[in-house]
Amino acid sequence: SAEAPEGSAWESTDSTASEPEAPDPLPVLLHLYEAQDFAGMRSLALQEEYRLGVSGESAPKVRYMAALARMELNDRAEAQQELELLAKDFPTDPVGEMAFLALADSWLEVAPRLGVVQYQAFIEQHPESPYSSYAAQRAAYGLASEGQFSMALSQLEGAGVVPSPELTAMLAQPPDWKRPMVATFLSGALPGAGQLYAGQKKEAFSALFVNALFIGGSIYAARNEQWATLGVLGFFGLGFYTGNIYGAADAAIRHNRGIRDDILLQMESEG
Repeated sequence: SAEAPEGSAWESTDSTASEPEAPDPLPVLLHLYEAQDFAGMRSLALQEEYRLGVSGESAPKVRYMAALARMELNDRAEAQQELELLAKDFPTDPVGEMAFLALADSWLEVAPRLGVVQYQAFIEQHPESPYSSYAAQRAAYGLASEGQFSMALSQLEGAGVVPSPELTAMLAQPPDWKRPMVATFLSGALPGAGQLYAGQKKEAFSALFVNALFIGGSIYAARNEQWATLGVLGFFGLGFYTGNIYGAADAAIRHNRGIRDDILLQMESEG
């Protein structure tokens, strides 16, 4: 989830009010955020949105904090709507830029491709922003989560982000990426072959052995005209054969997930 900025970025600079100003709510909101009291944070932010003293630069910051609280409380639709409005209404203000990135963060969690598009749009629209490096790293993370490792490396390098030699090697030459459709085809032709292709030797042997037993038993029953036995063996054998095909695809997916997770973990450690 998005993080609240620190320091002077949160200091209220509105000094136009002729009446005594209300206490600045931002330090309290930041405290509630750090304490992960998101319900209290949302309640206070909503109250302060309507306070006479919250005006000028304070108002969008309070709205931003309210949106963060909603996001943490799983009120995603309302939070995204508010973040989108902030990004649109304050495109050159830091709070607008942070709202843009928080919106991208929220999409990255549920729809990585859309999140990547949002980060790339931010970089294009705000090339001089101090948050451009963060946006590039998150876009690269989203690309890597989709298995697009070379594009993730290009995203980092294009934004001037220099990854470590280890991460560069992992992105440039990742271990063999297994295609689930190839694994499915192989195990359809020979039970266990798809699992072997995906690097799962024990699963490959098990699939081959079990299917061989059913095939052998079915042949024996047919030769001896044991039709009832043949029917039972054929029924369960078909189930195991089908399971072998699905298991091969799953083995390839798990293989790829392991590679992807190792790369994402490395990216997080350098982020």
